[in-house]
Amino acid sequence: MTRRGYVLATWMKRQSIPLLLLLFVVALQFFAPSALERIQQRLEGLLYDAKVQYLPPWPRSVSNIQIVDIDETSLHDIGRMPWDRSQFVRLTNKLAEAGAVLVVYDVLFSEPQPNAALAALQSWPQSSALSVIQRQSLLEHAARLDPDLRFAATMQSMEVVLANLLHRQGQLRSGDLRNQGVAQQRPVGITPFEPFSGFAAPIEALAATASGQGFINADEDADGFIRRVALLHQLDQQLYPSLALEAFRVYSLLDQVQPSWLQRANKAYLQGVQVGNSFIRTDQQGRILIPYRGAERHYPYSSAADVLLDRITDNRFDQAVVFVGTSAAGLADLRATPTSLTFPGVEIHATVFDGLMSPDSLPYRPDWWTGAILLQLLLLGLCCLWLFPRLGPLASIAVALLLMLLVIALNLWLWRQQVLDLPLFNPLLLVMMLSLYYVSYGFVSEAKRRQRIKAVFDQYLPPAHIERLLNNPSSVSLAGEKKQLSVLFSDIRSFTEISESMSAQELKLWLNQFFSAVTQAILAHDGTIDKYVGDMVMAFWGAPLEEPCHASKSIQTALAMLKALDALNQQYQAQNQPMVCIGIGINTGEMNVGDMGSDFRRSYTVIGDAVNLGSRLEGLTKFYQLPLLVSEYTQAAAPDFDYLLVDKVRVKGKQIPIRIYMPLDPDLPLELRTLYQQLNQVVEYYFVREFAAALALCTELQFKLQPHRDSAGKTLIDGIIALYQQRLDAFLQQAPALDWDGSYAHQQK
Repeated sequence: MTRRGYVLATWMKRQSIPLLLLLFVVALQFFAPSALERIQQRLEGLLYDAKVQYLPPWPRSVSNIQIVDIDETSLHDIGRMPWDRSQFVRLTNKLAEAGAVLVVYDVLFSEPQPNAALAALQSWPQSSALSVIQRQSLLEHAARLDPDLRFAATMQSMEVVLANLLHRQGQLRSGDLRNQGVAQQRPVGITPFEPFSGFAAPIEALAATASGQGFINADEDADGFIRRVALLHQLDQQLYPSLALEAFRVYSLLDQVQPSWLQRANKAYLQGVQVGNSFIRTDQQGRILIPYRGAERHYPYSSAADVLLDRITDNRFDQAVVFVGTSAAGLADLRATPTSLTFPGVEIHATVFDGLMSPDSLPYRPDWWTGAILLQLLLLGLCCLWLFPRLGPLASIAVALLLMLLVIALNLWLWRQQVLDLPLFNPLLLVMMLSLYYVSYGFVSEAKRRQRIKAVFDQYLPPAHIERLLNNPSSVSLAGEKKQLSVLFSDIRSFTEISESMSAQELKLWLNQFFSAVTQAILAHDGTIDKYVGDMVMAFWGAPLEEPCHASKSIQTALAMLKALDALNQQYQAQNQPMVCIGIGINTGEMNVGDMGSDFRRSYTVIGDAVNLGSRLEGLTKFYQLPLLVSEYTQAAAPDFDYLLVDKVRVKGKQIPIRIYMPLDPDLPLELRTLYQQLNQVVEYYFVREFAAALALCTELQFKLQPHRDSAGKTLIDGIIALYQQRLDAFLQQAPALDWDGSYAHQQK
């Protein structure tokens, strides 16, 4: 495999889950199962509804559209439905007299109304006093009074469009379904229409005189909302117009509308409908999106009772297209739409008619929308796959929001400027899913990283420090810097002899017990363990987290280590193992601290002269036979302890002398601590050449310490007293040089 192929394969392996999410959203867009498709359509519908409600791109109405409503007032004043046809005769005449140019009835007249006069005459006995001529004359007069014929005669005086209803129960057909308004020429081939088989149309007398008729079928989406309407439906291989389209044809004084077809192979696809000079774009099922202009009653409403009872005195119907329908709740013609849950069906037809008046402003989903969405999903997916792995959680959320805003902005621009409706849900879903994955992955990775850091630093830092480091990384710097710190060195005395007396396994267990006790003491006092080298332990305070009392904590640690070793030695003694004795050196000063090392191995450590001095002090504990020594810098930085002034020394490699001290355990009995501190006066006499006074005080101090000696007959400062007695004896025999400053130069580390 080439390097490029290897890199690509590695990238695809790392991005396998995001790629699967991308494929899932693409499949959801085009191949979703029915259950998911319904959910997707519902969510997509909600986004579409928001656009219709808040950002309608269509202009205001260009014609006078009026709605005559058979409302509750009409049912109260005129009577319950169905009304006598005479009421519709009166209604039509009054609208014509008021100047209406077209009346569109969203009411079915599929059943004839009985002629009561004709039925009475036909039932009259033949033996009655009426002559044959009189009977025939009365029958002809009764026929002329037929309400259906009177309604038909009224429609001959003006333009009236009636409604029909198509359904799929083929055995149920009523009325006279006519279709003079749609050209039926089309290419040979299968069309995507879902055919109807039954209908309820106006009765023959009305169908023959009406200017046209159109279906009033509602096309509900899966969630029950009406967002689109079909302009054409198919029945018996014939295309029939909707009520709004037929009204628009009659209003436009056209003989027919012409469907526009596209033929591919053996299939014919509908592209739209040519209505005079206007081309109405539709989908393959002849549907358009309804350009709702707001909630119900956007158009002027008039109660049918007010028209019939002459309560309207203005000229609202002059040159108007009047839609007659009902909003009465009991007549069940209220629909759920993007702008209202109780939208009258008659106003839907009026809205579609209004939209057909401005065909360029009708919202439209083009044939190429699938390719556009696929391209958008791929571009968004690749953009997310490239960006999110390089960003942190917060940056990923910000970029995801930006991408979603860009997707919404592009969609709304196409909606407002081009009146194009493209799906919005799946592009947003893709960005949300990918951002959620990468943010979740980032948090999981962060949690794993925290665990790794904790697992590593648990061996070097106290738990409280680790939590502070993880919770507030800005408070920690691993970069190199100079800081005032305190450093501690600890070493086991006579370790070589001890190691030679034990097997490798025994030595390992022995050291593990020792290091566990020492480490626990260091971590308990917030120290940072630098390293273990053989039997040596190095730790420091004040980094990586700030610690203002680093000198005091280093001394507290040293005293805790010595107490822990007392308990450990009892355990060693019980196990018949070698006892442990250590020396501890502490110094405080400016040190270089940071993440140091090579490209192959690094460690967080401290270096500098102050560090070296701490190591030298640890070495001097053997010389002075003391377990703990600190420099004068540490003593000055931790004044809360009592100290023994041990000596003024020049360590190897240094010319400037420093004073060294031993901190006293606060738990020592007060009397003993007071006696130990008398040694300070001995050393002060020594520094000012009062050798005789210093020697006398040494002798007195030895006598006072007699009651405080342990079972072996020793005290902590026996070694240092003996050292000064030896020096004082020597100086009493031969005084030091005049330039002697009281310091002692050590030539060994």
